[in-house]
Amino acid sequence: MKTKNVIKPIPKPVAQIGHWCLKRWNGISGKDYRRFKQIRRELDIAQDRETELNRALAETQARCDALEKALSDRNRELANSYQAFNQRQQDLNQNQKELADSKKLCDDLLQELDQWITDSEHQIQSLSQALADQTSALTNCESNLAAIHRTYSQTLAVSVPENTTTITLEAWKIAFVGGHEATRRAVIQTLRTDYGLNNTPVEIPSHKEVSTSQKQLQQKLADCDLIISIVRYSNHSLTKSLKQLKEKGALKGTILVTNSRGATGVVREILSFVEQHPDWLNDAAG
Repeated sequence: MKTKNVIKPIPKPVAQIGHWCLKRWNGISGKDYRRFKQIRRELDIAQDRETELNRALAETQARCDALEKALSDRNRELANSYQAFNQRQQDLNQNQKELADSKKLCDDLLQELDQWITDSEHQIQSLSQALADQTSALTNCESNLAAIHRTYSQTLAVSVPENTTTITLEAWKIAFVGGHEATRRAVIQTLRTDYGLNNTPVEIPSHKEVSTSQKQLQQKLADCDLIISIVRYSNHSLTKSLKQLKEKGALKGTILVTNSRGATGVVREILSFVEQHPDWLNDAAG
């Protein structure tokens, strides 16, 4: 009688086969037993393969999930990139529009600048012509002024008596009261150039130009030998103050009242007065 074989528990995947084997175990032949063990080994191998396949399937599923997530992230990045690309494209279109507007504005400004340059050139030409005309007119005025000056000098030389060239005013202290500044300057220049006037004359302008009190008038005229009053251009208050100082004896010099308006007439009256008072001249010079 054969000894019964002990069978290990069979895993769940082969439960049906195991139950069948238990029923058939008693009286099994050696050939069938070997076949059974072979089937058992094949089942174990199949089970191991199933486990490996399940594990590989799980890993593959995990990889698929990861790939699916990566694909989703990539699609989202592509969507964002596409949105950014569209925004940049809109910005580019806007920049191109602004560039076109700026170019048009630049062209308009260049056109205005060209027009302004053209107008400026015309104005410069007009101003240059006007300047040339003014320069020519000024040259003519200078020529006329030189001719007038020569005529004035000749007239002054003719108007002065011949024997006045011996008169010298080197030691005199002269003052001019009233008269135009230009008239006073011309008379002083003639007396210095032709008659040796050395001392700087005192000039008292009209009260219309400078207000001078009677005290200031006395101080300025105190040392003058000859005081020339040009009444044609002198206000009444200045002439009155001069007369009052003379009446008070505050002035040592003689007052010569001239009726001439121009420099030639004033010089003529001065020289005529000096010729008529030679003794006074010597006393004044001494």
